[in-house]
Amino acid sequence: MIEDKEIIEFLQRKGAMEILVEIGHEPQRHTDLREKLLLSSSTVHDRLKVGVQHELWEQTLEQRPNGVSKKVYELTDIGQEVWEFAQDENLRQYHMARRDAVRRVRNAENAVLQSVSPEDADWQDEIDSYIETERFEMQQRLDDYLTDT
Repeated sequence: MIEDKEIIEFLQRKGAMEILVEIGHEPQRHTDLREKLLLSSSTVHDRLKVGVQHELWEQTLEQRPNGVSKKVYELTDIGQEVWEFAQDENLRQYHMARRDAVRRVRNAENAVLQSVSPEDADWQDEIDSYIETERFEMQQRLDDYLTDT
């Protein structure tokens, strides 16, 4: 049971619970979280820093098969307790569904912009690359989701 109101308030901040759930699923690097979540790099950095201060997760070194270690965040006992309740509520699946819905909306908006822009407009390539990046990221998330279930 969490008896510190500051921790509860922190977990209500944008992205904090989502980060906890992702770290609970498997240890994560800052880069991993930034690629998965719809949060700015500075928001991810801030949440990770404050989560460590509240002892929800800690930064550790994880050995890779090639012998190189990487810094990852892992849940502490307090974080693990919250994660177990989040698992009961299927929170990770809800977060993933929300991210995918937001990405679909962004892609649809970009498709509209692409449709109403002249074909020779210099910004067409920027719209195309964004859509392709989003499609690639969405496929990665789908693959992750199918692997998890």
